[in-house]
Amino acid sequence: MIVSDTEKFVFVHNPKCGGMSCHNTLLPYDTRDNQFFEWRPVNEAGKILDLAHVTPFQMRKFFPRAFADVADYCKFTFVRDPYQRFMSAVSQHLKLGTPQMRNAILSDPATFYSVAAAFAVSALKPDAVQNDHKLVHFRQQRNFTNIDGRLWVDHVIHLEHPDELSNSPASKWLPEMAEANRTGGFASKGYDISRLGTAAIAALNEFYAEDFKQFSYSVVEV
Repeated sequence: MIVSDTEKFVFVHNPKCGGMSCHNTLLPYDTRDNQFFEWRPVNEAGKILDLAHVTPFQMRKFFPRAFADVADYCKFTFVRDPYQRFMSAVSQHLKLGTPQMRNAILSDPATFYSVAAAFAVSALKPDAVQNDHKLVHFRQQRNFTNIDGRLWVDHVIHLEHPDELSNSPASKWLPEMAEANRTGGFASKGYDISRLGTAAIAALNEFYAEDFKQFSYSVVEV
């Protein structure tokens, strides 16, 4: 998240939507001394949050003064097709292992899709994803746009439609759309979701059901 008190905007960093490129572009406007970045404990119990990807709910709970300060600021974020975002999140999550293991998996598309499919079926559990900061890239996108069941950000920009940025106030600070985060090589033009198989696609459809609906993305029927 980037908060600019001089420009009065908040960039909500929804994971795997070109956010680091946006973060780097917007960093000169940050007036909070990089307060919302990196993994940090946020209470006496030692609860750790990925503050780069802090949600509105978390901001209100752990940083109530900052949350109140930005009430009338221009808030914007990017969203992305849930299937493509999930695959990019799997690639990102592999970075938590050794480079050798990640490279071994990514070097073989069949292995990568198999790992991603197994993860979708076995690991996308609401409690785990919501409470483990290491799984933040898999969190539903509505958690970054909504609070108390209502839209909190003012501008939701679909990563696939650069014109939405140019037609929003955010273009004042972010003149160009950041490229979608994708694994290179076989995934450079996007991921082939059909390779996940019906069980994994069904799991993704269920877990991200509200994202598909709220952000008007097409669901693959299985």
